Amino acid sequence: MRDAFACGPMAPGACATAIVDLRRWHPWRDEAWAMLDASERQRAAQRRFADDREALALTYALHRLFVAGSLGIAPDAFSIERDPEGAPRLPGIAWPGGRRVHTSLSHADGVAAFALCALGPVGIDVEAAFRASELPGIAASVCHPSELQALANLAEPVRSRALLALWVRKEALLKAEGIGLAREMCSFRAAAGAEFFLAGGARETPAACSVRLAMLDVGERWTAAVAAPREAAVECLQLDPIIDAPAGRSAGGRSLSLS
Repeated sequence: MRDAFACGPMAPGACATAIVDLRRWHPWRDEAWAMLDASERQRAAQRRFADDREALALTYALHRLFVAGSLGIAPDAFSIERDPEGAPRLPGIAWPGGRRVHTSLSHADGVAAFALCALGPVGIDVEAAFRASELPGIAASVCHPSELQALANLAEPVRSRALLALWVRKEALLKAEGIGLAREMCSFRAAAGAEFFLAGGARETPAACSVRLAMLDVGERWTAAVAAPREAAVECLQLDPIIDAPAGRSAGGRSLSLS
């Protein structure tokens, strides 16, 4: 698995993000399990269905490789802790200058997304595009009243797609703030490109800071968003397995963009 993965170092001042089609990594399932620590194996083994167990194992292993490649360290040279909701933390890792390194991950329906930043908290969320058809029934619990009114002016399927985009932006923001779903989604607006002040005091944001929401242009199959420090340059890659990759080449070799 390590030989099939390559990810170049994160640039100073960047927020590195990546999208992974987990199906492309199925041949490395056994190696993924071997890379997990005891707590990760336990979390993955608790999933009811075999496909879900394999997907989570691959997500954890690929996230470790992404962090290692982005920071230029060995995959087994650091630990990844998780809070009760499973959100990852990187204790003991600091960027030059003593900055804490923040990370986030998301996985759903065979896709995973990772984010890493040393400028401040980061949150990422990804969903399969087909989930858009399932959201209209819960629009009132997702949307601020003004967002609900704006969506009402859209025709299907544009409305459902916009609702899914709104969902991933709000999930990403709540992850960056470190509060999960403790705040109701309908209580705030989350426009693409908007900046948000995080007051601090939560587990992921001990000090006040600002983040900006951005949609990631990841193609038609998925919908993804990231909440990153406003001064960070967001970089996005799709990480596919490669064989005999030149040193420093990004896995898959395909850069994605913001939208």
